[in-house]
Amino acid sequence: MRFIVVIAVVALFSSVEAAVTEVHDVVYRTVAGLSLALDIYLPDSPGPHPAILFVHGGAWHTGDKRRLAPLARFFAERGYVGFSVNYRLAPAYRYPAALEDLRCAVKWIRARAVDYGVDPDRIAAVGTSAGAHLVALLATATETLAPCGDPGISSRVQAVIALFGPMDLLSAVGTPAEVAVEDFLGASAREDPDLWREASPITWVSADDPPFLLIHGRDDRVVPYEESVRMADALRRVEVEVRLVLIPGAGHGFINRPDTPAARTAVSAMLDFLDDFLGSPSL
Repeated sequence: MRFIVVIAVVALFSSVEAAVTEVHDVVYRTVAGLSLALDIYLPDSPGPHPAILFVHGGAWHTGDKRRLAPLARFFAERGYVGFSVNYRLAPAYRYPAALEDLRCAVKWIRARAVDYGVDPDRIAAVGTSAGAHLVALLATATETLAPCGDPGISSRVQAVIALFGPMDLLSAVGTPAEVAVEDFLGASAREDPDLWREASPITWVSADDPPFLLIHGRDDRVVPYEESVRMADALRRVEVEVRLVLIPGAGHGFINRPDTPAARTAVSAMLDFLDDFLGSPSL
């Protein structure tokens, strides 16, 4: 069911207050009888605004669009239209289903840019953990991989923020994460190493990729921070704009604890990055 909430939000990351309109459970795609929905977070001004697609984590198997609601509200207060999205989860739906869903979501946003006060040429994608993997793949892989919808509408984004995400899935071999990756892909690395490479954002890095902000905790015991370091190095080699923020003492999922110095450091870096590469939002 779709419903609208208008609230005065006190952002979890600061004391700023602003009116934000929330539109929940909007279906952006129906596939194989399954309705996929997103939540929309609208600034209290007409725009056009830059937009952010928020993609939750959960090892590709769990999670929900509500997980990133605090971040989406925070950025809506500052003039960004937020779209927090659900996508198909493993093992019922294996790769590349989730990537296809994200491509559909970006195209859905572009097609309705006027309706929601969005500038269609200023769309960023923000993801955490498995969501970071997915937004990085969305940004780097050719649009012919897991295409969706009208080929005349681009699914490209103009900036990417990936928080503590795996960038080379083959790095999971021999670690506790290997089973989750295998279940997401539907084959082991020994059975189909090419599939594991294809599903890895680092494989697709090229000079036409959008700017990246990679954020990782140095104490991450789930996804090692070296994943972001390697991705940053790969992007730099092809001269893509990239920023790497490594936060001492931060573990996996630290952004979900907004009252910590680590989360505040990350959000400050995100604001600076979006301002530099999408331009200042209209408030």
